Amino acid sequence: MGMTDLSRDMLENILSRLPVESLRELRFTCKLWNTLFKDRRFIKNRFHKAAMEVIVLMRSSVSTLIVDMTHMSEGSNYAGIGFHILNGGISNFYSNEITISGMFHCDGLLLLQTMKTDTNKLVVWNPCSKGTRWIELMNHDRSGIFALGYHNDLCDSYKVLSILDYDPKPEVHIYEINSDSWRPLDDDVPLGCMIKSRGVSLLGNTYWIASQVKELLLLSFDFTTETFGCLNLPLERLGFKSLGLSVVKDEQLAILQQCLDTSRVEIWVATNDKIDQTKVLSWTKLLAVDLDTCYEEHKFTCDVSFFIDEEKTVAVCWDRESLHIFGEDHPHEYIPCGDSSQLHPRE
Repeated sequence: MGMTDLSRDMLENILSRLPVESLRELRFTCKLWNTLFKDRRFIKNRFHKAAMEVIVLMRSSVSTLIVDMTHMSEGSNYAGIGFHILNGGISNFYSNEITISGMFHCDGLLLLQTMKTDTNKLVVWNPCSKGTRWIELMNHDRSGIFALGYHNDLCDSYKVLSILDYDPKPEVHIYEINSDSWRPLDDDVPLGCMIKSRGVSLLGNTYWIASQVKELLLLSFDFTTETFGCLNLPLERLGFKSLGLSVVKDEQLAILQQCLDTSRVEIWVATNDKIDQTKVLSWTKLLAVDLDTCYEEHKFTCDVSFFIDEEKTVAVCWDRESLHIFGEDHPHEYIPCGDSSQLHPRE
């Protein structure tokens, strides 16, 4: 029996465990595989099975970050970390003319913000198939927040949300990839809401930490109904600040909070089964750690992203310059991304 004789489910299970670069080499093997690598369900499952492999933006380069927790122990000297720059289909990004200024991840697809001397553009990129779709912005002179999502009841119904500036109020538009067109959104960002964190995608919808007057909340955007919503965050105790969001393996939201006066970091996870069908979230504390104070730059900002190994209760946090690994039974490890000797390339 050959690989092409396997059932689709078994084939997906095998291929979803391969590295991104291996999938690129296989996409020309047969038409079925090439089609599979473009399928939303396969792309999503591939990144869920490789839970410790995430795509990150550091120093204007898109890379896969691989963390093998089986090697993560005291004195490991970061042996379980791999770092591989992706360039399939976007090699022209890494030039003197184009800079990648932002990235949004949605079930294996990437929405990249690019900056050039005379113009700025968006591009949707599938790292598995190398497919790209360039998108002209409606206004090249205004900064904005962008997110990628999809209609949950339709296939291949990807959309891009654009929120431009807040002066005097945000302008909100939707780009339909199928029709290659922008249109204004009927719904507005809730009055007084200011987005404070990177957005994360969960089940096709987007979530941010936002402020409204003196309160922090969870701002959501439903790409099916094309409406904004507000949800509660875990109670933010005096002296703590909510900084970043992530999605854990079981499709639940997680939030990172840090004490402003000490090195204490807490990670909370929403326990609701269907977050898109609830108005009040329940949160449970997953991790609480006092980071070593021997590192001067142990304070995270709203630029932080993270993922969690729930079994080992270890978190990996990163921004554009550095990585931090810590857990209740794992010492705080700090890795400046400019130090290539600490980041082991994938073979």
